Amino acid sequence: METPTATVAVDPQSADFFYGWDLLFKTVENRIGKKSDVLMVLAHFLLTKHCNFRCVGIGDDKSLPDDEPGSELLPDQWNGDNAKYSLRYVRNKVLYLLLAHITEDALIVNLLDVNTKNVSNLCVTPDTLVAELKGSIAKTLPTAAAIIERFRRELCDPVFAANAREITVPQLTSQTPAQTTDPLADDARRPLAYMPHSFELNPYNMPDVGRGDLDPLSAGMGNLFPFPQNPAPVRPNVPDQGTPDPDHAQPPDWDPDHYM
Repeated sequence: METPTATVAVDPQSADFFYGWDLLFKTVENRIGKKSDVLMVLAHFLLTKHCNFRCVGIGDDKSLPDDEPGSELLPDQWNGDNAKYSLRYVRNKVLYLLLAHITEDALIVNLLDVNTKNVSNLCVTPDTLVAELKGSIAKTLPTAAAIIERFRRELCDPVFAANAREITVPQLTSQTPAQTTDPLADDARRPLAYMPHSFELNPYNMPDVGRGDLDPLSAGMGNLFPFPQNPAPVRPNVPDQGTPDPDHAQPPDWDPDHYM
Protein backbone atom coordinates (compact mmCIF):
# COMPACT_ATOMS: atom_id res chain seq x y z
CA MET A 1 0.00 0.00 0.00
CA GLU A 2 1.27 3.46 -0.87
CA THR A 3 2.29 5.57 2.10
CA PRO A 4 -0.05 8.56 2.54
CA THR A 5 1.62 11.93 2.14
CA ALA A 6 1.78 14.27 5.09
CA THR A 7 0.12 17.09 3.16
CA VAL A 8 -1.74 17.55 -0.11
CA ALA A 9 0.61 19.24 -2.58
CA VAL A 10 -1.70 21.55 -4.51
CA ASP A 11 -1.17 24.98 -6.00
CA PRO A 12 -4.51 26.64 -6.79
CA GLN A 13 -2.62 29.59 -8.30
CA SER A 14 -1.20 27.50 -11.15
CA ALA A 15 -2.70 28.03 -14.59
CA ASP A 16 -4.00 24.47 -15.05
CA PHE A 17 -5.13 23.77 -11.49
CA PHE A 18 -8.82 24.18 -12.33
CA TYR A 19 -8.54 22.41 -15.66
CA GLY A 20 -11.39 19.89 -15.74
CA TRP A 21 -13.69 21.95 -13.52
CA ASP A 22 -15.90 23.05 -16.42
CA LEU A 23 -16.48 19.46 -17.53
CA LEU A 24 -17.30 18.30 -14.00
CA PHE A 25 -19.61 21.24 -13.33
CA LYS A 26 -21.48 20.66 -16.60
CA THR A 27 -22.30 17.09 -15.51
CA VAL A 28 -24.02 18.29 -12.31
CA GLU A 29 -25.17 21.78 -13.24
CA ASN A 30 -28.80 20.73 -13.67
CA ARG A 31 -28.82 19.46 -10.03
CA ILE A 32 -27.35 22.60 -8.49
CA GLY A 33 -30.09 24.14 -6.35
CA LYS A 34 -28.30 26.02 -3.57
CA LYS A 35 -24.94 27.61 -2.86
CA SER A 36 -23.73 24.81 -0.61
CA ASP A 37 -24.03 22.47 -3.62
CA VAL A 38 -21.36 24.49 -5.43
CA LEU A 39 -18.96 24.17 -2.49
CA MET A 40 -19.49 20.40 -2.31
CA VAL A 41 -18.69 20.12 -6.02
CA LEU A 42 -15.49 22.07 -5.36
CA ALA A 43 -14.53 19.71 -2.52
CA HIS A 44 -15.21 16.73 -4.79
CA PHE A 45 -13.05 18.30 -7.51
CA LEU A 46 -10.13 18.74 -5.08
CA LEU A 47 -10.36 15.16 -3.80
CA THR A 48 -10.72 13.43 -7.17
CA LYS A 49 -8.31 15.46 -9.31
CA HIS A 50 -5.58 16.42 -6.84
CA CYS A 51 -5.79 13.80 -4.05
CA ASN A 52 -6.30 10.60 -6.08
CA PHE A 53 -9.73 9.92 -4.58
CA ARG A 54 -12.42 7.97 -6.43
CA CYS A 55 -16.06 8.32 -5.50
CA VAL A 56 -17.84 5.03 -4.70
CA GLY A 57 -21.33 6.32 -4.04
CA ILE A 58 -23.40 8.04 -1.40
CA GLY A 59 -24.25 7.17 2.20
CA ASP A 60 -22.22 6.44 5.34
CA ASP A 61 -21.67 2.70 4.89
CA LYS A 62 -18.18 1.89 6.20
CA SER A 63 -17.69 -1.34 4.24
CA LEU A 64 -15.80 -1.33 0.96
CA PRO A 65 -15.99 -4.07 -1.70
CA ASP A 66 -12.58 -5.15 -2.98
CA ASP A 67 -13.63 -4.76 -6.62
CA GLU A 68 -14.99 -1.22 -6.32
CA PRO A 69 -13.06 0.94 -8.85
CA GLY A 70 -14.70 4.28 -8.06
CA SER A 71 -15.21 7.25 -10.35
CA GLU A 72 -14.20 10.88 -10.74
CA LEU A 73 -17.88 11.80 -11.29
CA LEU A 74 -20.43 12.63 -8.64
CA PRO A 75 -23.05 9.87 -8.25
CA ASP A 76 -26.77 10.34 -8.75
CA GLN A 77 -28.60 11.85 -5.79
CA TRP A 78 -25.33 13.26 -4.39
CA ASN A 79 -27.29 16.27 -3.08
CA GLY A 80 -30.61 14.49 -2.54
CA ASP A 81 -30.99 15.65 1.07
CA ASN A 82 -31.67 19.36 1.44
CA ALA A 83 -29.53 19.75 4.56
CA LYS A 84 -27.00 16.87 4.48
CA TYR A 85 -24.36 15.38 2.19
CA SER A 86 -22.81 11.91 2.49
CA LEU A 87 -20.24 10.87 -0.11
CA ARG A 88 -17.96 7.82 -0.04
CA TYR A 89 -14.49 7.74 -1.56
CA VAL A 90 -11.65 5.26 -1.89
CA ARG A 91 -7.96 6.11 -1.95
CA ASN A 92 -5.24 3.44 -1.97
CA LYS A 93 -7.88 0.86 -0.93
CA VAL A 94 -8.83 2.97 2.09
CA LEU A 95 -12.39 4.22 2.51
CA TYR A 96 -13.11 7.88 3.29
CA LEU A 97 -16.39 9.59 4.05
CA LEU A 98 -17.08 13.20 3.08
CA LEU A 99 -19.93 14.33 5.33
CA ALA A 100 -21.53 17.77 5.49
CA HIS A 101 -24.60 19.44 6.90
CA ILE A 102 -26.10 22.91 6.82
CA THR A 103 -26.63 24.86 10.05
CA GLU A 104 -28.24 28.29 9.64
CA ASP A 105 -25.81 30.19 7.38
CA ALA A 106 -22.85 27.77 7.64
CA LEU A 107 -21.83 24.51 6.01
CA ILE A 108 -19.95 22.10 8.30
CA VAL A 109 -17.79 19.62 6.37
CA ASN A 110 -15.96 16.56 7.75
CA LEU A 111 -13.55 14.13 6.12
CA LEU A 112 -13.26 10.78 7.90
CA ASP A 113 -10.69 8.02 7.41
CA VAL A 114 -12.73 4.90 8.18
CA ASN A 115 -9.65 2.82 9.06
CA THR A 116 -7.90 5.16 11.49
CA LYS A 117 -10.97 7.20 12.53
CA ASN A 118 -8.99 10.38 11.87
CA VAL A 119 -11.44 13.17 11.07
CA SER A 120 -11.10 16.81 10.04
CA ASN A 121 -13.50 19.69 10.46
CA LEU A 122 -14.21 22.68 8.20
CA CYS A 123 -16.80 25.47 8.47
CA VAL A 124 -17.60 27.69 5.47
CA THR A 125 -20.34 30.21 4.68
CA PRO A 126 -21.90 29.55 1.25
CA ASP A 127 -23.64 32.92 1.02
CA THR A 128 -20.35 34.83 1.22
CA LEU A 129 -18.27 32.46 -0.94
CA VAL A 130 -20.62 31.54 -3.79
CA ALA A 131 -21.70 34.39 -6.08
CA GLU A 132 -23.76 32.51 -8.69
CA LEU A 133 -25.21 29.01 -9.15
CA LYS A 134 -24.49 28.83 -12.90
CA GLY A 135 -21.59 29.80 -15.13
CA SER A 136 -17.81 29.61 -15.09
CA ILE A 137 -15.79 29.19 -11.93
CA ALA A 138 -14.83 32.86 -12.05
CA LYS A 139 -18.52 33.73 -11.90
CA THR A 140 -19.66 31.12 -9.38
CA LEU A 141 -16.60 31.13 -7.09
CA PRO A 142 -14.65 34.41 -7.40
CA THR A 143 -12.27 33.35 -4.59
CA ALA A 144 -11.96 29.70 -5.62
CA ALA A 145 -8.18 29.60 -5.04
CA ALA A 146 -8.54 30.80 -1.44
CA ILE A 147 -11.37 28.33 -0.78
CA ILE A 148 -9.31 25.44 -2.17
CA GLU A 149 -6.43 26.44 0.11
CA ARG A 150 -8.76 26.23 3.13
CA PHE A 151 -10.05 22.84 1.96
CA ARG A 152 -6.48 21.59 1.68
CA ARG A 153 -5.29 23.00 5.01
CA GLU A 154 -8.34 22.30 7.18
CA LEU A 155 -10.01 19.33 5.48
CA CYS A 156 -7.29 17.21 3.84
CA ASP A 157 -4.00 17.85 5.64
CA PRO A 158 -5.16 16.93 9.18
CA VAL A 159 -6.30 13.47 8.01
CA PHE A 160 -3.32 12.73 5.77
CA ALA A 161 -0.72 14.12 8.20
CA ALA A 162 -2.10 11.95 11.01
CA ASN A 163 -1.77 8.89 8.79
CA ALA A 164 1.81 9.78 7.89
CA ARG A 165 2.82 10.21 11.55
CA GLU A 166 1.44 6.80 12.47
CA ILE A 167 3.54 5.15 9.76
CA THR A 168 6.84 7.05 9.87
CA VAL A 169 7.44 7.81 13.54
CA PRO A 170 8.17 4.19 14.64
CA GLN A 171 10.59 3.75 11.72
CA LEU A 172 12.50 6.93 12.51
CA THR A 173 12.70 6.01 16.21
CA SER A 174 14.17 2.55 15.55
CA GLN A 175 16.69 3.75 12.97
CA THR A 176 18.00 6.83 14.76
CA PRO A 177 21.23 6.13 16.74
CA ALA A 178 21.14 7.14 20.36
CA GLN A 179 24.27 9.27 20.00
CA THR A 180 22.61 11.46 17.38
CA THR A 181 19.78 12.49 19.69
CA ASP A 182 19.69 16.22 20.26
CA PRO A 183 20.20 16.78 24.02
CA LEU A 184 18.29 20.04 23.78
CA ALA A 185 15.16 18.44 22.33
CA ASP A 186 12.16 17.64 24.48
CA ASP A 187 13.62 19.39 27.52
CA ALA A 188 10.43 19.12 29.55
CA ARG A 189 10.81 15.36 30.01
CA ARG A 190 14.56 15.25 30.77
CA PRO A 191 16.38 15.81 34.08
CA LEU A 192 18.21 19.09 34.39
CA ALA A 193 21.96 18.84 33.94
CA TYR A 194 22.65 20.76 37.17
CA MET A 195 20.57 18.52 39.47
CA PRO A 196 22.52 17.60 42.65
CA HIS A 197 24.50 14.35 42.52
CA SER A 198 22.51 12.86 45.38
CA PHE A 199 19.38 12.83 43.17
CA GLU A 200 20.55 12.32 39.60
CA LEU A 201 23.84 11.85 37.80
CA ASN A 202 24.77 14.31 35.12
CA PRO A 203 23.23 12.64 32.04
CA TYR A 204 25.10 14.59 29.36
CA ASN A 205 28.57 15.11 30.91
CA MET A 206 28.00 18.82 30.92
CA PRO A 207 30.16 21.11 33.12
CA ASP A 208 29.00 21.20 36.73
CA VAL A 209 28.74 24.97 36.73
CA GLY A 210 26.34 26.05 39.44
CA ARG A 211 26.20 22.63 41.18
CA GLY A 212 28.20 23.86 44.17
CA ASP A 213 25.60 26.54 44.89
CA LEU A 214 22.80 23.95 44.96
CA ASP A 215 24.59 21.02 46.61
CA PRO A 216 27.24 22.03 49.20
CA LEU A 217 28.51 18.42 49.36
CA SER A 218 29.18 18.12 45.64
CA ALA A 219 32.48 18.66 43.89
CA GLY A 220 31.02 20.92 41.25
CA MET A 221 31.86 24.53 40.64
CA GLY A 222 29.63 27.27 41.94
CA ASN A 223 28.61 30.50 40.31
CA LEU A 224 29.56 32.47 43.48
CA PHE A 225 33.13 33.77 43.78
CA PRO A 226 35.01 31.40 46.20
CA PHE A 227 36.55 32.65 49.41
CA PRO A 228 40.37 32.21 49.64
CA GLN A 229 41.69 29.50 51.94
CA ASN A 230 44.35 31.74 53.64
CA PRO A 231 43.18 35.30 53.25
CA ALA A 232 45.90 37.92 53.43
CA PRO A 233 45.35 41.07 55.52
CA VAL A 234 43.56 43.72 53.64
CA ARG A 235 45.43 46.99 53.65
CA PRO A 236 44.15 50.30 52.40
CA ASN A 237 45.79 51.40 49.20
CA VAL A 238 47.30 54.74 50.32
CA PRO A 239 50.51 56.34 49.17
CA ASP A 240 53.63 55.94 51.35
CA GLN A 241 54.20 59.21 53.24
CA GLY A 242 57.24 58.12 55.23
CA THR A 243 57.71 57.63 58.97
CA PRO A 244 55.73 60.13 61.09
CA ASP A 245 57.85 62.74 62.93
CA PRO A 246 56.95 62.74 66.67
CA ASP A 247 58.05 66.39 66.88
CA HIS A 248 55.73 67.44 64.12
CA ALA A 249 53.21 70.15 65.10
CA GLN A 250 54.26 70.63 68.78
CA PRO A 251 51.74 72.35 71.02
CA PRO A 252 52.34 75.95 72.07
CA ASP A 253 55.00 76.60 74.77
CA TRP A 254 56.49 73.17 74.03
CA ASP A 255 59.36 72.29 76.38
CA PRO A 256 60.88 68.89 75.62
CA ASP A 257 62.62 68.79 79.03
CA HIS A 258 59.26 68.44 80.75
CA TYR A 259 58.61 65.14 78.89
CA MET A 260 61.96 63.39 79.18
